[in-house]
Amino acid sequence: MSFHDQQFELRQQAILQAALELFRVKPWDRVTIAEVAVQAGIGKGTVYKHFPSKEALYAQLVINDSQANIAEFRALHARLPKHEAMRTVTRHAFAKLLDDPVMAQLFMHCDRPDFQERLDPEFRQQFDALEHEYLAFFTSMLNDTLGNPGLSVEDYERLLWSADACFTGAMARVAAGGIGHLCGRDELDAYLDQVTDFIMAGLHGMAGQMLQTRVEGTCESC
Repeated sequence: MSFHDQQFELRQQAILQAALELFRVKPWDRVTIAEVAVQAGIGKGTVYKHFPSKEALYAQLVINDSQANIAEFRALHARLPKHEAMRTVTRHAFAKLLDDPVMAQLFMHCDRPDFQERLDPEFRQQFDALEHEYLAFFTSMLNDTLGNPGLSVEDYERLLWSADACFTGAMARVAAGGIGHLCGRDELDAYLDQVTDFIMAGLHGMAGQMLQTRVEGTCESC
């Protein structure tokens, strides 16, 4: 990497860090590019050289955090017994979002299709690549958790989309602060434990139904 590229990268990281610092002290959707520039100690025009809009800045923050998260999830998974990994990683994901409500809100915002449609192709490609990487990782982990039952790729996708719906619903409540106003951290942790157990029970139950349906279909064809 050339010196110029290194300086560009360092400046971009400084902009992202400045934005996060501001997002933690005032509503993130009200922070202006001008305020980010002042916080980073650079000109407003320089910020626009890196990020043509606030949406591009939001996207880069979420992409960076998503990449860091999956690396962390992979490391955690490697240290765990296979049958425990899915639950532990899922619960750890909840904990990370609970500890960083600003990023939880940004994740929810950037996950919207209408948001991603407005992004430049480079960002859309990165989001698509991340989605495929997460799907492959969780499919492999779920297969281990279920004991390699021989489900199809389509079966695993249906299972994971159902789990994602539960996870996203709980995450939305956390991001909106709807749960935190009703209970303390201990109660909130207990709630997320229950949601995690509900997800795992649903995955096991749905997988069993899929296998049973397959067996019944095979018997009918005999």
